[in-house]
Amino acid sequence: MAYTNNVASNGNAGTMGVFSTMATQNIGQQQKTDFLQMLTYQLKNQNPTKPYDNQEFAQQLATFSQLEQLSDIKSLLNDQVELFSVLAMSMENTALPGMIGKYAKASSKTLDFDGINPTAIGFKTPYPVNSGIMKIKDNAGNLITTIDLTPSQCTTGEYSIAWDGKDKAGNRMLPGKYNVEVELYENDGITSNAQTFTVGKIESVRFKAEGTVLVVNGVEISLSSITDIRETGY
Repeated sequence: MAYTNNVASNGNAGTMGVFSTMATQNIGQQQKTDFLQMLTYQLKNQNPTKPYDNQEFAQQLATFSQLEQLSDIKSLLNDQVELFSVLAMSMENTALPGMIGKYAKASSKTLDFDGINPTAIGFKTPYPVNSGIMKIKDNAGNLITTIDLTPSQCTTGEYSIAWDGKDKAGNRMLPGKYNVEVELYENDGITSNAQTFTVGKIESVRFKAEGTVLVVNGVEISLSSITDIRETGY
């Protein structure tokens, strides 16, 4: 066994050192087996001139027993956490279908263009700014077009801005998802990005392997991105 040489060469003191090391480790099934094997070896090979201290031996057994109990408590707590997680997920999945038909607001940086109808995205201006623009890019990061914010959209509040699906030259783009950035410009030249979001009616709930999603305006949105749900539209 890996601990035998240490015990044999260092006597009872060496064994105590190994036991102390074990006391600082997480007690698992293998450590339990190793401990009992070391204990048996120690009792068979005590130094005749310096027998093992019975009180110290009892302390070692007590320490091992305490650590084993702590390990059992940790295992029980882990099982409870897993149980509560499953229970919370079950309750969540039961309540979600009742959200169908309600309106959701979710953090988003994409526009889903159907190739025909204009599509809109919301944004929040956290404080008054001098001006701002919305940049629309394709998946490769190429700039498609820009839309200037109106003076009223540069004041504090939440707004919606629509894109007609055309590039800077007036050509209609293909259906698909496009990335959006709303840049805000202050009088001193400082630039910041506004928080963008999408709003719409919850059409369905889908339970997927990677997590539950809500379908809003035909787009799957994870629950973690949802910031608000209400009965009426925005």
